Amino acid sequence: MDELKERINSIVESLKKYPEVVAIILYGSYAKGKEKPLSDIDIAVILKDKSLEAEVSSFSSNVLDVVPFHRLPLYIKFEVLKHGKVLFLRDRKDFTNVKKRILRDYLEMSYLYKRMQRRVLSQ
Repeated sequence: MDELKERINSIVESLKKYPEVVAIILYGSYAKGKEKPLSDIDIAVILKDKSLEAEVSSFSSNVLDVVPFHRLPLYIKFEVLKHGKVLFLRDRKDFTNVKKRILRDYLEMSYLYKRMQRRVLSQ
């Protein structure tokens, strides 16, 4: 486990050198404290733009899944923000704006999903 922590710290140290990195967040089973022996470690990186997408993804391995936040599905983005552990935060304002946007989008989609579900079940 110490080796994994060192690897995570190394990734955080490498990525935080880039000014485009807004935040780095641990999410999934490790963030929730529910990891199992075969669990991978999930890390999302919030970027100001998409220019570092390939660089961010290059840190992934068979044990670590490092992904640009914007590439995640909406429901995963919501889970990242709800249950994730922030490992690095450069800009609180940008981070707050991302959180607001994702929450708004999630609530809109949740409403539409429930509405469609009611319509299907009533037929």
